[in-house]
Amino acid sequence: MRPLRREWMALVVVPAALVVAGCSTYSAQSPLIRQAMEAQDYEKAIKLTDKISRSSSELLYCYELGTIQHEKGDYAQSNVTFQRAEQVVDELYTKSVSREVGAALVNENITQYRGDAFEAVLVNYYQILNYLFLNQTADALVECRKLNQKLQLIHDAGETYFVDDPFLQYLTALVYERGGETETAEVSYRRSCELYDSDSTLVCPPSLRCDAAANALRVGDKALADQYAKRSQCPPAAPGSGRVLLLVETGVVARKMEASITLPIFNSDRFSNQSAYSYQLAQRAGQQYDPRIVKYWLHVALPVMQEDPPMSTRAIVRATPLAAATAEPRVDKPVEVNAVCVEDLDAQANRAYKEKQGTVFLRAIARALAKYLASDAASQQDTALGSLVNLLGVVTERADTRSWTTLPRTIQAARLDLDPGMYKLDVDVVDARGVLLSHQSFDDVNVTADGLEVRRVRLR
Repeated sequence: MRPLRREWMALVVVPAALVVAGCSTYSAQSPLIRQAMEAQDYEKAIKLTDKISRSSSELLYCYELGTIQHEKGDYAQSNVTFQRAEQVVDELYTKSVSREVGAALVNENITQYRGDAFEAVLVNYYQILNYLFLNQTADALVECRKLNQKLQLIHDAGETYFVDDPFLQYLTALVYERGGETETAEVSYRRSCELYDSDSTLVCPPSLRCDAAANALRVGDKALADQYAKRSQCPPAAPGSGRVLLLVETGVVARKMEASITLPIFNSDRFSNQSAYSYQLAQRAGQQYDPRIVKYWLHVALPVMQEDPPMSTRAIVRATPLAAATAEPRVDKPVEVNAVCVEDLDAQANRAYKEKQGTVFLRAIARALAKYLASDAASQQDTALGSLVNLLGVVTERADTRSWTTLPRTIQAARLDLDPGMYKLDVDVVDARGVLLSHQSFDDVNVTADGLEVRRVRLR
């Protein structure tokens, strides 16, 4: 056999080593990280996350680590991590995508992970909560403004299905109002109502227009308050009462898995435009052909979405007043409300996947075709060399299955109006038959007059 030419080594052998490293650092770690999270073994989850490649997946590393730190209760460090995530996003968008084209022709796992728009705004969601839990309302307000600016930029760009988020607009409105920025809160309340009205698939939180009406009165716009009140789904709050917002995160978001297809290259195929030929090959997917007319079966690896079996769950929240001195329940009747689903991250992940599915499919075909052409050209020089290049091409043919997998499946929200005082909050997640699946309680919820207390819990 003739000596291996340097260009073949550069094209296949070196990237192959990178792919083996890249795949092993995320694809193998992702399910283990989720398992450690579900077991609440956060130190183990962090150690597993540390194995994610920073060279190609620093953004993903920050997403996963920041979520684990938030779940652990290390809110300050979680913010540091998420702030780094935002810096990485800025760096990626100032970096030319064309620089990574060569790497993408071998395997997209060694290109920089850029994530999806819905993931980018959830960074701010967690940072807002982090600051609130640290009692740093001023910093939470800054984060709300950053989130609104990011949503506006995404909306103006018009490059993706994701253009805004009614729940996050509602959340920022509540935080603005808590911080005394009632006019800014009105903008977010109005936008949230518009978004819910424009999409019949979304469930509008019953308390949204009630809160919007109360804020409009604080602004001094009684006419607007009356408009909101006419369509509100909850009774007006008693004067001097306080509000509690409980966010219940349930399940785990859908994740990407690898699937493969084979496409026939015919003996009679001739082409001059590789992109056009890739599209032609795509039309052959799922068809049966006579093997006698097939010159080569092209192996193409693709990401597909894998969801956990659907389960209808709902969260029930009870607020029981506590006696100030003893922290024992008072005789007052507990207040009970049903949480509503305000964020379906499974749906967001699937829409983001479907939006890119066609492009990803064609790019995967083009990548596999380039490897085949390299193998075919090498075979013309030396049969053994061609076989080696073909083998390495098959080994490096891996789908990019990276995504933010520690996110919950859904976020449910319950908003309660309560008299000032200390309360115990009990959260029950039940299935469609009312069978209890999980429970969590908070014994230290302090409700203040005209205040807003925010709590969050992750239940499986």
